[in-house]
This record gives sequence, structure tokens and C-alpha cells, in this order.
Amino acid sequence: MFGLPTATVVIIFGIPAIWVIYTLVFVVLSRGWKAEDVAEDEALANSRPGVDGFPTNGGAASANGNGGVE
Repeated sequence: MFGLPTATVVIIFGIPAIWVIYTLVFVVLSRGWKAEDVAEDEALANSRPGVDGFPTNGGAASANGNGGVE
């Protein structure tokens, strides 16, 4: 192609093609990661003990720092 040696053409077009394929595979495989993170965060929040040793309801602590206990 364009008078270039075959090895040069393979390098010029092959490496970017491999990179594009790799990126597309990564995007397809990583689509569900956000859902997995949300589920993991919820499970972690529900299993962590609160300030008084009792499990929390998974919500954020209130602004006054009492661990969500009103």
C-alpha cells in the first residue's frame, strides 16, 4: 500500500486496529460495573454497625454528627 513494505502497513494499521478492538471489548464488559458498585455499597452500608453498635439503616449520617439517630 502506497509503496510501503508489508510489515510497515501491518504496524501502521494493525496496532490501532488491535487497540480499537481492545477498547470496544473493555466497554462492553464494563457496562454493568456501576450496578455492581451500587449493590456493593448498599450491602456494605447495611452491614456496618452504627455509632451505638446497632446496624444503621444504610442512610447517611445527619449534619450534627449523631450517626443519623434523632
